[in-house]
Amino acid sequence: MDSFNSLWWCKRCGVPLLRKKCENCGYEGIKICSDLKPMFNEECKFLENEIDKKIPGKSWQDGLWMRHKTIWINGKRLLRLSANGQPKIIKEYFSRDGFPKHRLTPENLYEANKSTLDELEKEALSFIKKIIKSYPKRKPVVSFSGGKDSTVVSYLVRKALETDKILHIFADTTMEYPDTYDYVENFSKNGNEIPFHKSSAPNTFFDMCKLIEPPSRIKAWCCTVFKAAPIANILNYVNGGDGVISFEGIRRRESVRRKNIGRVYDNKKIAHQISVFPILDWKEIEVWLYILTRHLRFNDSYRKGFYRVGCMYCPNNAPYTDYLIKAYFPKAFKKWFNFLKEYSQMIGKSDPEDYILSEGWKKRVGKSIPGESPAKINKRPCTDGENITNYILNKSFSEGEIVERFKPFGIIEKTTSPIGYSYIARDLNNGGGPLFMFQGTEGFNRLRVIILVEQKKKKLIEDIERTIKRLQSCILCGGCKGICPQNAISVDSHFFIKETLCTHCSRCLSSKYLPFGCVTVSMKRQWRT
Repeated sequence: MDSFNSLWWCKRCGVPLLRKKCENCGYEGIKICSDLKPMFNEECKFLENEIDKKIPGKSWQDGLWMRHKTIWINGKRLLRLSANGQPKIIKEYFSRDGFPKHRLTPENLYEANKSTLDELEKEALSFIKKIIKSYPKRKPVVSFSGGKDSTVVSYLVRKALETDKILHIFADTTMEYPDTYDYVENFSKNGNEIPFHKSSAPNTFFDMCKLIEPPSRIKAWCCTVFKAAPIANILNYVNGGDGVISFEGIRRRESVRRKNIGRVYDNKKIAHQISVFPILDWKEIEVWLYILTRHLRFNDSYRKGFYRVGCMYCPNNAPYTDYLIKAYFPKAFKKWFNFLKEYSQMIGKSDPEDYILSEGWKKRVGKSIPGESPAKINKRPCTDGENITNYILNKSFSEGEIVERFKPFGIIEKTTSPIGYSYIARDLNNGGGPLFMFQGTEGFNRLRVIILVEQKKKKLIEDIERTIKRLQSCILCGGCKGICPQNAISVDSHFFIKETLCTHCSRCLSSKYLPFGCVTVSMKRQWRT
């Protein structure tokens, strides 16, 4: 399929063109730029008040479109606005023929771009059918975020399968835009035949921020806790363990991180899921033309000027997005600003407001709270033998809490001990042979570990110490649940592993699926001492 890197404008029909020649009138359009988004009445009114200048026209139907912060009208530049916070006019491009001449309709847009839009749709539908045929045992689902891209993907999947009875899953991060909640609620109610499931993490976003500090661009723990884990919690019960194909509205152009991603992705954070991206290579303008010409309902936040409608407090938000949040959702903005102010004061910032407004909290690499890290390992070698280590834990843990953490290693067998408790972990992959012994005394914060094998001893010790770090750092966030393919991990009121379900696959012991095997360890390990 062709890659459309440029846009043109048909002066006769007054529409953006995905290809040089207008399919409606045959006119060869003028080249304008690489991408556009439509402007809406709400956004135009907001900008007029902000820049104190009348904008000719009220929406895209009057020829108004935007690229980044440059407003175009009838294929010509009108205004260039600043994108850092409050919009201001940087440059004006007024011309005599730059004012509205056409009243556009979705039908006009479609007729001018008919073959291109049909080709995009045809390719996406064919791809969806091919994927489903390639994984006959997996159940197709739609990961529905409430954004424009997932709206398009939902429509395409239901059209490809010729049914609305496709499970839609919405992960409530507890920090969605108010418009997103309204849109998801209306979407789930209006689509009478669409099975719709909503899920959320055990803790709210603010609760988690109090426990492990706000996320940053480098340490975006929020995606694992509030998206991957809740979705995994649902998918673990879907399709009897055969897994799902999750169709998602991911596009390559949205971020640098997605530049080299493939259209089919084996999701590491969600054990039963293969993620599929039908519109991965679509441009912004292609998504919008598809929505407008198919008369698809979409999130009202786009009408207000938001480019994206992800999490409201995302550390990757642009300054202009934060400005719009402050203008449209002042209560939510104030709540977050006050929280960041308290956090800034707690970590010793001399000017908390400057730290927030300069986006210092977004640029953090890791933890900055003074004190010893809960993820730190304190250990002492034992004079009784080189394979014996005494670990001093950061607090006293019960016998049951210790046992639960070591269950993934194998069968945990209780043995006799003159003082306290004693257990042997046996390796099921090696005929039940002993791996290590751990001993402790109820009410004390010491744990004695005795390694009983020589083969792969170094890796075994690493896994044991990583397990101890998770024990010391656990806040029951649920981030580890999604990586278990057997749904053996429970974190409702305490951490628990169901022995009848656990296959000792070691996924939860590894750093391969989650950094350091744990969201909180990943954050807390960077506390300065």
